[in-house]
Amino acid sequence: MKLVCAKPSDWWLPRIWALMLLALVAGTFPLWLGGRTVLAVPMIGSAANLPTLLHGLPMIVLVVACVVAVVGGRYVRCAWWCVALSLCLSFLLNQHRLQPWAYQSAIYATVFATMDRLSARRWLIPMAASLYLYSGLGKLDYQFAHTVGQDFLSAIALPRIGSPVDWFEHHTLAWLAFVLPACEAVIAVGLLIPKTRRFAGGLVILMHLTLLAILGPWNLGHSLGVLLWNTLLSIQAWFLFVVAPDEAQEAKTPNSKLTWIPISLLVVAIVMPTTERFGIWDHWPSWALYSPHNSRVDVEIHRSSSERLPDDIAIHLSDRDGDGWNRFDMAGWSLAKLRVPIYPQSRFQLAVASQLASENGLGRSIRVIVRGVSNRRTGQRTEQPLLGSREIDVALDGYWLASPSIGN
Repeated sequence: MKLVCAKPSDWWLPRIWALMLLALVAGTFPLWLGGRTVLAVPMIGSAANLPTLLHGLPMIVLVVACVVAVVGGRYVRCAWWCVALSLCLSFLLNQHRLQPWAYQSAIYATVFATMDRLSARRWLIPMAASLYLYSGLGKLDYQFAHTVGQDFLSAIALPRIGSPVDWFEHHTLAWLAFVLPACEAVIAVGLLIPKTRRFAGGLVILMHLTLLAILGPWNLGHSLGVLLWNTLLSIQAWFLFVVAPDEAQEAKTPNSKLTWIPISLLVVAIVMPTTERFGIWDHWPSWALYSPHNSRVDVEIHRSSSERLPDDIAIHLSDRDGDGWNRFDMAGWSLAKLRVPIYPQSRFQLAVASQLASENGLGRSIRVIVRGVSNRRTGQRTEQPLLGSREIDVALDGYWLASPSIGN
């Protein structure tokens, strides 16, 4: 079927989205470079065998397409298709690139490529609202209340009042931490109701400005990508929820015959996060943001093999209990090397551990603990200890989307 490359109605959100997507890619550019590295885990094993040129091609296409989308013109819709396809290929080559903002952008790109302003806004509102709903509900659990929620509260310091941690005991602070995600979920419901949408949209903007104050380098020091995405979401809130277009005066552009594609993707993106706690849909595409209940892998490397490791890995080793096994800070390594958080999924982190062992010949000098999703009420997790690269690889075979790109 032929793609329609007609010029869409004049709307600033797509252009701003393309501009911010460029900024996000630039801020995390090591993630988007081609090549086979320990931190690159393809969706399917055969993707790792593609020519090296193809590994870097998606980023080039993505950048060029975003520039075209920012500038505007008759090929804007075609440019958005290129954005969507290049992002999807990037995910296929390395699931670490499935950052929340990249996943969201891939879906939005198909909307911008096929729909006029009114249709796009009509479909993006429930999509955007679902982000806040799932994000809020996902943090209503033991782990958030006793870890990340405490960090957020400690980062809040009001003039002449101080921080909540100075006034309340830990048990009380745990209950106070629930206020943050509960408000987020209530705001999400308000976004879905036309009469409260504008007010709720204003609260969303305030929420993101507050997050920027909490997560910025002057406070908790989160990554640049996190800060840019929060900025983009506050801009989105203005265009989707606060400013309502005049439908009577809106110049309509015919929708593409391919609108079934974004509609199908949006339905999947809105519905599938309900399966996240059952291990069906990934944590980040389910909008489990700042939510520590995700599955994960703890990696330890014996000190007898630590000298085999490259310096950029060795600096992230620490032996806290003196038992000879060095704890490997995989999250810190990802931030230092790629400027993004580690993908919060046990299968991905186990694949990284497998590649790390294979590339450095660790054999039985590596051990891991695979931790499942935490219980919402108690915070407890299932644990699977594995010793040596052989046991790691056997466990890895139990996952569908975990294909190491190095060795094996």
